[in-house]
Amino acid sequence: MKGGADPQGPPLPPFQPERRDPAAGLNLVQAADHNLRVTLEALRRGGAQTRLDLAGVTGLTVPGIANILRRLTEDGLVEPDGGGRSQLFAIRPGGAVALGLDRTEDGFHLVAIDLFGTILFEERAARMPENDAALVRAAADRLQRERPEARLVGIGLAADPPAEGLRHALAPLPVTIERDTVAAAIAERQFGTAGADDSFVHILLGPSVRAGMVIGGSVFDGASHRAGQVGRMRTGTQGRFLDDVASTRLLPGFDPEAPDVRRWIEAAAEHLTDMIIALSAFLGPRLVTIGGRLPEPLLAALTARLAAGWAARMVGPTQPYWLPELRRASQGEAGVALGLAALPFLETLLPDPRRSFRGGIMPATGPAAASASAAPDRPLPA
Repeated sequence: MKGGADPQGPPLPPFQPERRDPAAGLNLVQAADHNLRVTLEALRRGGAQTRLDLAGVTGLTVPGIANILRRLTEDGLVEPDGGGRSQLFAIRPGGAVALGLDRTEDGFHLVAIDLFGTILFEERAARMPENDAALVRAAADRLQRERPEARLVGIGLAADPPAEGLRHALAPLPVTIERDTVAAAIAERQFGTAGADDSFVHILLGPSVRAGMVIGGSVFDGASHRAGQVGRMRTGTQGRFLDDVASTRLLPGFDPEAPDVRRWIEAAAEHLTDMIIALSAFLGPRLVTIGGRLPEPLLAALTARLAAGWAARMVGPTQPYWLPELRRASQGEAGVALGLAALPFLETLLPDPRRSFRGGIMPATGPAAASASAAPDRPLPA
C-alpha cells in the first residue's frame, strides 16, 4: 500500500528470471557456474519443482536442468522426491550452512543460518568477545556437532578495522568481508520483502545514518564502494546534517512511549523524510525499508511516524506522487548479522547481487572476494 508502513510485510517473493541476460559474455565454466546458481536460487525461492518447472523459470533446457540437479544432488544440496518425469526436487534442509558475525561498539551478534535464512542458533552480548576467533570457531564446532551432515560454506564479517586480522586468524575457514549497509540490504533481498530483481533502498540507522541501495536486483555501492553516506546530507528547514538529528547516539532510551524517545522519533522522522524523498527522486525505488540494530517496537514506531509524514506529503498540488512504498525492515535488528551470514552463499552457491556493478573486480567463482568489497563505511584510522 503506497504511503503506508506494513510492519510484517508479505512472504518471500517468488523467484523471477532477470530481465537482462546475466550470462552474456561468460565463458563455458562461468556460464555453468551461473546456471547452477540460478537453479538453486529458483528452488530456494519457489520450493519443490520438477525439471520442467525449473526449465520454465530459469530459461534453461530440461536436459541442462537434469545435469545441474544431478550435480546439486551429489553435493548434498538438493534432494529428489518421487520418481519419473514429474519427480520433484527441493533444497535439502541443512545441506549448506553459514555463520555471520556482526560486531559494533555495543557488542556482537553471531548467527548460524541455512540457505533459507532460518536461524539455526545465535549468540549475542552487550560486550565485545574476548577472543573473536575463538567465538567463531566454537560456533563452527557447534554446527559440526549438531548438524554433522551440513556443509559449512563460510563466515561473513562486517568491514571494520579488526576484520582482516580475524580473517587470518580463522584460516583455513573461508571468510567474506563486506560493509554492514550492503549486508543489511542483502538480508532484505534474500530473506525479506524485496524481490530478486527488485529496486529498493534500505536505511540503516546507527551512530551514522546510511543507506544500502539495490537497483534491479543488484547492489550499488558507488565507484569507491562507499555509497550511501546519507548522514552527511543536509535536511529540514534549518539544513542540519541528518546525523545531527537521527543518529542513534542521540537516543535517550529505547521505549517508544517515553517522552524523550518520542521527541527523537518526531525529529528523526522529519529529517529522514527529506533524505528519502531526495534519494527516491534520483533512484526511483519501489520500496524503502527502515532498519538498524534497534528493538522492534522502536523501529515500528519510527516507521509509523514516517508513514504518517508520508501521507501528509501526498496532500496538495505539489505532492510527490512517485514516493515509494515504505516498510519496517523485515529482519529487524538481526538484519546485518543475517546479511553477513548470507555472503558465503552468494560467494559460492547463489547469484551474487554485488557482481553486476563490481563486474570488473569480482571473481567469476569461488570464495575469494575483491578487496574493494571490504571497504568500510567510514575511513579507517591511520
